Amino acid sequence: MNIMKHIQELMPELTQTQAKIASYILENPDVVCFSSLKNLAAEIGVTETTILNFCKRTEYESFAGMKKALSSYVQERMFWNSKMEKTPARYTADEEMIKNLKENQSDVLMSTFDNLDSEEVFQCVETMSQAKVIYICAHSASLLPAKNLYDKLRTMGADARLVDTNDYTDVLNMLTKHEKTDMFILITLPYYSVQTVAISDYLASTDATVLAVTDKMTSPIAENAKHVLLCNSQHLVFHNTATALIALGDMIAGLYFLRNKEQFNEYNEKVKVIEEFFQTSTVPAYDNEYFYQQ
Repeated sequence: MNIMKHIQELMPELTQTQAKIASYILENPDVVCFSSLKNLAAEIGVTETTILNFCKRTEYESFAGMKKALSSYVQERMFWNSKMEKTPARYTADEEMIKNLKENQSDVLMSTFDNLDSEEVFQCVETMSQAKVIYICAHSASLLPAKNLYDKLRTMGADARLVDTNDYTDVLNMLTKHEKTDMFILITLPYYSVQTVAISDYLASTDATVLAVTDKMTSPIAENAKHVLLCNSQHLVFHNTATALIALGDMIAGLYFLRNKEQFNEYNEKVKVIEEFFQTSTVPAYDNEYFYQQ
């Protein structure tokens, strides 16, 4: 029996406070995996002792034992196409499914924008504008929206750098060279990247400026961030959808551009000089697909 079923079966025997802890675990197993005892107690609104007593009621006996069981449960759910295995029994590739997918994507965008704090967005853009270097850190499917933001910032002359958090050399290069004037944008969605969470914890220890882009305030990277922007990522078929992440990145890039017009103008004037040189060189660069030949 997995830990979720075990906790569900315990529910009738629990006190009101213990049931509150159980309900939080059932709703947020991916978050609890990364939580310390102190942080979890603060999030639920109970004492650390109460959580420890709850753990003793389970077959796992300790907080560490419970977290290990939750980690195994989450890993099983993450296992490659685990969600997709269940999808064929629920849906069919027909007109009704097209309607469902359209509504799903529309809901993802609208719920993200409806709950977006405009003041927080402006503060994020202002912080980005003050940063010397903007590191954008993501992994796997999150790399697509991360690269979208990265590409747009670079076209404006911003010193943006894309870091794949699964690439340990990239991570070490970033963390050994960053300065206080830099900013970090961390992106992770359920089930959260252990590497990204570790980076978040390290940056918090150095008092770095971090923007967390994730799905909810209980996300393990949100507690260490100076700014948090939330995206709905729920998809009918896959673990996550990047639709809202890409749209949010476009919004941030657009505001950053308007906030930094002078920076762009200076950058663009230099670009024009370089392009004019390329176009008038002996072999017009970028107008020819062949290799240079003498």
